[in-house]
Amino acid sequence: MALVLALSSAAGCGYSLVGTASSQILKGARTINISIFRDESNEPNLGFIMAEATRNRFVNDGRLRVVDSERADIVLDGVVREYRLDPIGFSRKDQVQRYRVFVKTSVRLRDLRSGKNILLQDIESESEFDIEGTVSGSAENRDETNERAASFFSEEVLSLVLEGF
Repeated sequence: MALVLALSSAAGCGYSLVGTASSQILKGARTINISIFRDESNEPNLGFIMAEATRNRFVNDGRLRVVDSERADIVLDGVVREYRLDPIGFSRKDQVQRYRVFVKTSVRLRDLRSGKNILLQDIESESEFDIEGTVSGSAENRDETNERAASFFSEEVLSLVLEGF
């Protein structure tokens, strides 16, 4: 029995860790630059929030090193195209108590070595928040919701760039 276990472990099981390979579309890229996204919405700092969440996601992932544009193999830039607050929850007196935040962002991944676009994609992300009894509480909930939408967005971007889906 020990011989069977030793042989099977020496032969390997055929499995590999998911997420350790890089996408075929990257063609050997090891570094990425992620600039602040242009913001066409009326929501303050949203381009910065979306780019920062994406930068942090790539830094934490570690498969591509985030660098300045002069040292990058590829560059990711984006445009926040739309920001919308949709009321989704109401009180008995028909007052809004819950909102859904909708963000539409266009991203472009460009290979700086060849100058070619690798990826052009519109990504929609959303999150929800409750209205509080105070203005500051509601504003804080909205800010946290924007951060969550940015986090969902950054997960999608990482998946598109590194896994190709």
